[in-house]
Amino acid sequence: MASHFSHLLSIKKTKRFTGFALPLVVAVSAVLMLGSASIHTLSLHARLRFQVAFQRQQALDQLRSAAQAFTTMARGAQACLLLRPSVDWNFHKSSCSGANPNALLAGNVDDQPWRLLSWHPGPGSGNLQLALADGRRGTFRLKLAPDGRQILGVSDVQLQGRIGSQALS
Repeated sequence: MASHFSHLLSIKKTKRFTGFALPLVVAVSAVLMLGSASIHTLSLHARLRFQVAFQRQQALDQLRSAAQAFTTMARGAQACLLLRPSVDWNFHKSSCSGANPNALLAGNVDDQPWRLLSWHPGPGSGNLQLALADGRRGTFRLKLAPDGRQILGVSDVQLQGRIGSQALS
């Protein structure tokens, strides 16, 4: 009889702990799964931030290169055009002998097309606004020689965002 009683006692103990293990395992699994998902989300977020920063830096570099190309092309006969806003270049072409305004309106740098959005000269400097083929655009402040016909320096680019979904043609 004593053995029968101890056997019943062991069955009662086993039944008491049977309902405890499954919820514990499920809870631990859920915590581990949530922790893993959180780490994965943080990793994806960090990767996205890096990608955005890289694309921004790439756009800055491309716009700087386009500004340098504009500066290079704005020499010789085209330097006369720097005295007037770009909207007036075709009207005053005859006063700038040999100048070709189209040479300053667009170009390519490393197979990346760019175009001039605007040029506004001022005393000792001018504002240059350029756009890339994908619509990204930037503004520069160009330091001019006292006669206004030579570019002496180019400021850092100020990103202006994108121009809708326009592409250069």
